[in-house]
Amino acid sequence: MAEEKKVDLLDYLVLLVKWKKTLIIIVLITAIISYLAIYFLIDKQYDAFATIIPVEENQITGIASLLKNIPTDITGANLNNTEMSMYNTIINSRGLLENVIDKFNLVDIYEYDRSDTEYMEKTLKKLRNNISTEITDNNAYEITVRAKTPQNAALMTNYIIKLLNSKIVELKVSKSGQNREFLEARVNDIRNNLKVAEDSLMVFQKKSGLLSAEEQLKGIMDAYATLETELITKQIQKDILEHILDKNNPRVKNMEIEVNQFEEKLKNIKMKGQPNSPLLSISSLPQKTIGYYRLYREIEINNAILEFVMPLYEQAKFDEQKDTPILQVIDYAVPPVKKSYPPRTIFTILITLGVLMFSYIIILFKENDEIYESEKLTYIKKNIFKWKTSE
Repeated sequence: MAEEKKVDLLDYLVLLVKWKKTLIIIVLITAIISYLAIYFLIDKQYDAFATIIPVEENQITGIASLLKNIPTDITGANLNNTEMSMYNTIINSRGLLENVIDKFNLVDIYEYDRSDTEYMEKTLKKLRNNISTEITDNNAYEITVRAKTPQNAALMTNYIIKLLNSKIVELKVSKSGQNREFLEARVNDIRNNLKVAEDSLMVFQKKSGLLSAEEQLKGIMDAYATLETELITKQIQKDILEHILDKNNPRVKNMEIEVNQFEEKLKNIKMKGQPNSPLLSISSLPQKTIGYYRLYREIEINNAILEFVMPLYEQAKFDEQKDTPILQVIDYAVPPVKKSYPPRTIFTILITLGVLMFSYIIILFKENDEIYESEKLTYIKKNIFKWKTSE
């Protein structure tokens, strides 16, 4: 640009003072017209909200309460991002929104033409925009619905809560049904395994003669100790008689025969056991004991698993039948007293300021006839749509 001039702010103030009456009139007329236009042409909107929290049932009942080793804070009812996302997904689902649309005839209220193939999509989009959700500072879930009348806003909000609760109950019942089917299959498997283990132990007991390992082993060892004690006693008696009496004495001979017979009998019993008697051979005890405890252990393991799974299975069957509310409503929606949209004063001020600025620009052009041929205007016209301006 060939010539540079400093901008004088007083020139702009002079124009404001010179045209103040005109500008004031424009401001007043614009404010009145814009306010009336907003009042009559833009429908009033009302926001109704409700506050809910999930029922803290998981801390008292349910499968989670049966898992005693799980920390209690996992089963708390505080809202988290997962629950928030689930609630939002359900509320914004097509099925729930279409129920609301049909219930309150929103296609006609939103004034969409049913002959339009996309009327439902437009209605869904507008309804979604009229629903907002958030987690409050007190960790509660708040739903806000905007409608043209206070009554509709409140009714729609409460109806959405009802549908949300029903869907959550449906999902939880479905989940409980899946849990019940899974646990039922596990219970049947465990019962079958337990039956096999019990039958195997019974066959082993009949075959081995070992009925109760701990008690029977104690009895067997006591019996063997008694027999050995008697044998040692007879051996001592034999030695004493040999020292006192002659070796050829009949009493010594009888005692020697008795000791030999007793030793042979005890040896046979230790090696082979005693037929038709719980007195088993000592040589077979380790193998039979191990076999017994292996089968007994299988029974104990399956009993322990069954004891753990059965309460879960019964709880799943109970949960599958429950249809109790999952959500607690802290505050139901009530018809709002004041509108929430449009903000007439703010809109009026913005429109008035826009008209005032536009009017002042016109005045600038009118007061300066040479502006159309000025180098500044030429520069603006030349560079307004260019990224890199020319000097």
